[in-house]
Amino acid sequence: MATYGARGDGRTDDAPAIRAALAANQHVYIPAGRYVLRTFESPRQTRLNADFMFSLRSGQTVTADPGAVLTFADGIIAGSPTLWGGNLFMIDGASDVTISGGTWDFNGANNLVPAGRTITGYGVYTYGASHIAVRDLTMRNTPGQNYIVMQNRGDDFRVDNSTFLNGGTSLSANREQVDFSAMYFTGSNVVVDRVHISHDRLPWFYSGGIELHGTHNAVTNSVIERSWPGVYVGPDVTSGLEVMENTVVTGNQFLDAGRALIFHAGGTGAIDGVDFSGNTVRMTSFPELGAGRGIDQDSPPDGDWTYHHIITELSVRDNDFYDTDGRSDAGIRLSQIHSGVIQQNRFHDMSSAVFQLGGSPWDTRDVAFTDNSATWVGSTGAPAIALSFESYAASGIRVDGNRITRTAGSGSACAVYLEGGAVGSPTVAGNTFAGIGLPTCGPSMGSLAFAP
Repeated sequence: MATYGARGDGRTDDAPAIRAALAANQHVYIPAGRYVLRTFESPRQTRLNADFMFSLRSGQTVTADPGAVLTFADGIIAGSPTLWGGNLFMIDGASDVTISGGTWDFNGANNLVPAGRTITGYGVYTYGASHIAVRDLTMRNTPGQNYIVMQNRGDDFRVDNSTFLNGGTSLSANREQVDFSAMYFTGSNVVVDRVHISHDRLPWFYSGGIELHGTHNAVTNSVIERSWPGVYVGPDVTSGLEVMENTVVTGNQFLDAGRALIFHAGGTGAIDGVDFSGNTVRMTSFPELGAGRGIDQDSPPDGDWTYHHIITELSVRDNDFYDTDGRSDAGIRLSQIHSGVIQQNRFHDMSSAVFQLGGSPWDTRDVAFTDNSATWVGSTGAPAIALSFESYAASGIRVDGNRITRTAGSGSACAVYLEGGAVGSPTVAGNTFAGIGLPTCGPSMGSLAFAP
């Protein structure tokens, strides 16, 4: 790198030297040092109305020493005159690219988003790219919207053994930024494994960990802290999928989570095959966003059912859900389900509903809540299990083999609540409800097929 004039002294603008090394070599190594970045590519890329420090081509690798730190200069991100501001790496239509090692510091305290602007602040932006690997590195303190974005679909993107610290709405002075997620994918065959996403403080507004908007995507063996939510799942306008298939979220820890998993109603398209298993979820409330939930799917925020995702083959199993601050309002809340099993999960010290199942204009069908266990405070007046379909149809609903123990609270309590119009006799059988006065309640409780 020194051959091209890079100094890594924390003062010199090393961006031109790194660009020269990338232009001349397929494999670039960045030694230990602090590399300040003050200038962008010229002429800039036209794919996105934004500035980038570097572009990578097919077959290229960038490997940094663990002691190498790439640091954005003060004011450079928002100082870009482009619509979306300054960013780091662009991979446009290329394939077989690997980036590994070192730390990327976006210097967020000195690159805050100004009033009236939206800044992307990307670390890696891909457009129609395939076979991309990012591993063994740290990205920290972006004031923008994302660290990694996979746009215009693409195929085969892996992020391994990497750390993402702070970003967007977790930077306390970054009040003009209203949305952040560490990673955003619209392509297929995405694997995020052994990553750590964390924030020094609870974000003041929406701050997701990973957005999955493509097909055959997986998040595994990772730790996601202080995020709302940890993982988004759902086709959106930019992904353009009719069916989002085979999503896997397994073996993760969601700590101080406002939501661990959200099925995001930001467009239309079905979701087929979701495996959420072996995760630990510690729910907490966020001061500016409200009570925590473990898994959440509901009607669109504006009540406009034009936007919806019907889910089939949903499996939620062998997870631990903890109500850490005693303020959660649901362990799991679902609605637009056409087949799903919630089984063998453990709910700890739940203050409100353990499970809520709602309705939609496309009905709710073939959902089983079975063989789960819960300790339930039951102090809010909400039932332990709420089946609330309103005027919508529901059929094939089962609540069986569950063990729910009320540990606190005063007054009467109800285990299973039913409200619905055209409800096809939900089955409630073989459950153990300890310390709960009423096994069933609600205006439609007479429609339940109940057995102790």
